[in-house]
Amino acid sequence: MNPTERTLQVLEYIMAAGPGPVKQVDIARHCGLSPSTLNRIVKSLSDWGYLFRTSEKYCVRNFRLERNVPMSEVYLGRLDATMRSLSNEFGVSAEVVVVAGHELLWHSKTDYPDPDVVIRADVGFRRSLYELDVLSQLYLSRLDWEELEARFYTDGFFATVRQAGQAVHWLPVKKVKALIKDMRQCNFAADHEGNHVGIRRFATVIEDPDGKFLHLLTLAEPATNAKSDERRYHNALLAAREQLSELVYTESAATRLQPRHHALPLRGG
Repeated sequence: MNPTERTLQVLEYIMAAGPGPVKQVDIARHCGLSPSTLNRIVKSLSDWGYLFRTSEKYCVRNFRLERNVPMSEVYLGRLDATMRSLSNEFGVSAEVVVVAGHELLWHSKTDYPDPDVVIRADVGFRRSLYELDVLSQLYLSRLDWEELEARFYTDGFFATVRQAGQAVHWLPVKKVKALIKDMRQCNFAADHEGNHVGIRRFATVIEDPDGKFLHLLTLAEPATNAKSDERRYHNALLAAREQLSELVYTESAATRLQPRHHALPLRGG
């Protein structure tokens, strides 16, 4: 690896290790770096304020490092090709949706073939996870209920009703829990009727080899279209999911180190 790659490796390792102090000797051993090389990297990061060093040779991070889709340029290239292939095959818009905090974030998309059709969710569009449509359900179903309660206000979930005034319907916790539980074993979800702005989506979830959520891959079309062949969408999205998952596994096995000590989950209100 070149010096830049070694620095990124150390940053990724420290970020993945959680908010607590990390021993320099552990970083060097697990990253396969000599103590002198690691010392140079740690000194630079400390001088720039990204790390605090203690007298016991521990490092405490003072940064956050996160990729919206934590994969390489090769993966993102494959993902773009997959989106374009799906879009051309079905005449729809293909989208990649990631999670940023308590929001869904549209990472990338292909244009809908008909220029007269406007899909408001463009690249960079954000929408609250508290709006409990099939996209939110797919992501939230990857969390156990205890983690979901720790990170979200469970009385705050709602559905938008497709009618004049776009009424908001607040969902009781029991209903939220049931919807998410029903989605837990699903890798595909469909919004048959469309949302409150008249767009329906078909989606699958992409995960890493440890089952950690990476992103959603969706097909979007106007709900006014003739009824779609859901089985074809289902098969195509699951086939794309399998191919992308294979690449994720290959890249994770080859390049991504995981800390071998405690890694504390981040909690939020």
